[in-house]
Amino acid sequence: MAEGMTIGRSADRKEGGKKDSTALELLAHYGPVEVTRYRSATRKHFYLDAQDEWSGFEFIYVLEGKLAFEDDGKRIEFHSGDCFHHRGLPKRAYFRVEEDAILLMVSSPPSYHLVREEIQSLMALARSVEEKDAAYLHDVGKVKVPDEILNKAEPLTEEEWEEMHRHPEYGAEMLNEKEFLRTAAMIVRAHHERYDGRGYPDGLEGEEIPIEARIIAVVDTYDAITSERPYQPALGKKKALEELRNGAGSQFDARVAEAFIAMVGGDD
Repeated sequence: MAEGMTIGRSADRKEGGKKDSTALELLAHYGPVEVTRYRSATRKHFYLDAQDEWSGFEFIYVLEGKLAFEDDGKRIEFHSGDCFHHRGLPKRAYFRVEEDAILLMVSSPPSYHLVREEIQSLMALARSVEEKDAAYLHDVGKVKVPDEILNKAEPLTEEEWEEMHRHPEYGAEMLNEKEFLRTAAMIVRAHHERYDGRGYPDGLEGEEIPIEARIIAVVDTYDAITSERPYQPALGKKKALEELRNGAGSQFDARVAEAFIAMVGGDD
């Protein structure tokens, strides 16, 4: 081997961070320069962050796949063999993976460990949600609700219900910490509002409730009734559809409830 040369083989295990169908691998680094490889599946999103007073350099080369970038109504596509670089962005730039992609990224100063730590924190959050209640993103706030309340088989006390009812607020607070999840935070906060205004935490009514939250309210109720829970057995599809019909126009947006019932179909 030539003096001063370091060789890396594909079988060599490098540091890596993974989140679902994305992976970030550190290939090489020296002083203020690092080289990473980023893999992402179709329909995933990633972003390049904007940082105040940043004087670095970042270069991205598309090894495989296709990306799309949109800004102020303009769409730019990047295909295999294309590249782009920047020395600081005025605002965060969002990309959508149109076809499974592999990117080669060169940056100075290094950013790999910052990105890896964020991926690991999101993975830890997802694991804690799964361990506590096998919940979806809208119930992420349940990680802050004590286990003895979540898993209690007996009826909850008034104080315990108050704590349980805070999980939409907890979830919204957690998601608001990530700029790219702030729209999701608004939906998470509202998913226990009622169409008649008697829900929580804000008492929103009718069209004040985001349509996404109105949809989640219907689907979540159906799932809660048809799934085994610590406090009740699964009651079946017929009972779930009956509850949705009874709640249409009061607990639920009638149009959403009717559309869901039509989609699920039947009473067996």
